[in-house]
Amino acid sequence: MLQVEGSLTVSDAAERLGVARSTAHRLLSMLVYRDFAVQAADKRYAAGPVMSLGATSHSRTALLRAVAVPHLEALVDRVGESADLAIRVGDHVRFIGSVECSQALRVGRKP
Repeated sequence: MLQVEGSLTVSDAAERLGVARSTAHRLLSMLVYRDFAVQAADKRYAAGPVMSLGATSHSRTALLRAVAVPHLEALVDRVGESADLAIRVGDHVRFIGSVECSQALRVGRKP
């Protein structure tokens, strides 16, 4: 939403995602922490440097993402599950691409 539609408030995010304002705030805070979003003085959230870089960069990471996404999409179509592209950076993993499936995720305890 931030990258495609522009800035939004916590209330906007909560309504669009169908979650409580507190949940939207936690999600947006984590996006800010990871540089996927920034918060302006007017309290609105906008796309951060990580998303901006990915859209315009000619880096090897951006090239890898551009090459991989069609393959991720084909994989998602074939198996009906989401697929991610991640790279290891030192002792961390950075997710650089993702394609979501159309199925809702259900997590629960086995009966």
